[in-house]
Amino acid sequence: MVILGIHDGHDSSVALSKNGEILYASQEERFTNLKGDYGFPKNAIRDCLKSTNTKLEDIDQVALASKFTNPILMKLKRNAQFSVSDWIKEQELYWQPKIYQNKKVSYWNVFKKNKNFKQDNIYDYKNILKVYMSKKELNLFYKRRIEKISKLLKIEKKKIITHFHEDCHKYYAYYFFKERKDGLAITAEGLGDYSNGSVSTLKNSTFSLKAANTKNHIGHIYQYITLLLGMKPMSHEYKVMGLAPYTSLYEINKCFKTFDEILKINKLNVVFRKKPKDLFFHFKSKFKDCRFDGIAGALQLFTEKKLEEWFLSCVKILKLNNIYFSGGVAQNIKAIMYLIKNKKFKNIFVPPAAGDTSLSIGACFKSNADLCIKKGLSPNKFIKPIKNMYLGYKVKDEDLKKYIRKKRLFKRYEIIKNVSSKRIAKEIFDGKIIARCAGRMEFGLRSLGNRSILCDPRKFANIQKINSKIKKRDFWMPFTPTIIKEDFDKFIVNPNKIVSKFMAMAFETTKLGQSKIQAAIHPADYTARPQFLERNDNPKYYEIIKEFKKLSGVGALLNTSFNLHGLPVVRDISDAFYTFENSDLDFLIIEKMMFKKK
Repeated sequence: MVILGIHDGHDSSVALSKNGEILYASQEERFTNLKGDYGFPKNAIRDCLKSTNTKLEDIDQVALASKFTNPILMKLKRNAQFSVSDWIKEQELYWQPKIYQNKKVSYWNVFKKNKNFKQDNIYDYKNILKVYMSKKELNLFYKRRIEKISKLLKIEKKKIITHFHEDCHKYYAYYFFKERKDGLAITAEGLGDYSNGSVSTLKNSTFSLKAANTKNHIGHIYQYITLLLGMKPMSHEYKVMGLAPYTSLYEINKCFKTFDEILKINKLNVVFRKKPKDLFFHFKSKFKDCRFDGIAGALQLFTEKKLEEWFLSCVKILKLNNIYFSGGVAQNIKAIMYLIKNKKFKNIFVPPAAGDTSLSIGACFKSNADLCIKKGLSPNKFIKPIKNMYLGYKVKDEDLKKYIRKKRLFKRYEIIKNVSSKRIAKEIFDGKIIARCAGRMEFGLRSLGNRSILCDPRKFANIQKINSKIKKRDFWMPFTPTIIKEDFDKFIVNPNKIVSKFMAMAFETTKLGQSKIQAAIHPADYTARPQFLERNDNPKYYEIIKEFKKLSGVGALLNTSFNLHGLPVVRDISDAFYTFENSDLDFLIIEKMMFKKK
């Protein structure tokens, strides 16, 4: 059974499963260089079919990861293309007059003259001029959406099915793991098909929806505060999370009540305690006299406390304490760290890339499960867990050789062929910063060694060099360590023995960790978002770190994504050289070759 999963909302992506195993997954942004790209992932689909040697006629089912999506936002590529000023413009020119002045405002008219928007014309957007369309208009668009996909893929319409957005989140979280236990599937995000927060029971691999509503605004509040602090919503929430530890308890206390008075827990739901007319302008007026770091710190504490209260209520009522958590809010790694400490939760499973980009994989899992049940098979036995996130495009040696000849790179670069792990480790030990583009590209938000910038985690000065000359990151943002198995317990406080291979959660660090990997942890609270690496996970990457340990005594490297500021993580050879040439990286590794500027 071959299933093609497609997510065509923000952070659009594609996945392909064969006989219950995910063979490929990739985001469209890696092909368009438009971070968080929105719409039909045509380029990722093309690469998916090519990489897996799959023909269109081989596909048994196309699974769309949402039943409902807003066509106007898709057409504008809103979440991908909007700048901070565009988000402000949306609030001031659309929402403010609409909500506070009861004016009829055309959303389309506010933005249609902006020539910077890369409009998606894959679907038929004729007469789509309103942000909120009538049910009749929307149903017509959804019909056309299926018809268009059928034509593009040359696949019968009957083979194209749609799943609920929230269901794809749940199925992704559950079937991602080998450990599939009875418990709760909880989702929390900005917006889904039928809710932005849901609770389901999981018994014998069967989901049963127990609660769902559209008032779970934990994710929305984080988005609005991100904007109030001058950063881009739906993209830079992690920056607010990184800023939070820099504040004081005094500043947090000045702001916390403002957050806490908004939402409350009502049994299985998060609902309004006191509903303001509009969240953005409400917080804007409330926080006039507050420090930006205090706002960030209070927001993070509120998120942690409210999630804990909600989860505890669900566990108490439903009598199940294994939790599978997904959706955009599940990407808050500090909140996950906080929740794990609560002994009333037996296990909390959070998959990597828990936001919308993984919906394509969730759609594959949901289709596989449905087909198994239909055929009288066990989904648990048929659907395979995901062992690693190296699921995308693979660099080929022959392509690299052709690129070198075509671009005459030997004139501009010193080229070291068949570079050894020992040589790479020595350069890192000597203070060099190296980018690595090798093997299959990682799926999701995190670079896990194959599309990574690597350096010595002992040297705090590396942070300044990467921030100022390569990544142009905000000064308060921490970097992350990759730690080999032998050194897990040396550097990370991990009493529950959680093996976090995908940087999906944060941990406190030991005194030794704070000394030996100081450049790869958060300098304000000494936490880390590590990648735990075993040899079989990525043998070549493992060997580099092993060789570095022989020189330094430290079985870890500082690892950050291989990209320039504002651009997606690099995909192919061309992307890698573009980034190398436009930064102060010391070396570039592509497969077995290492490049140094002459």
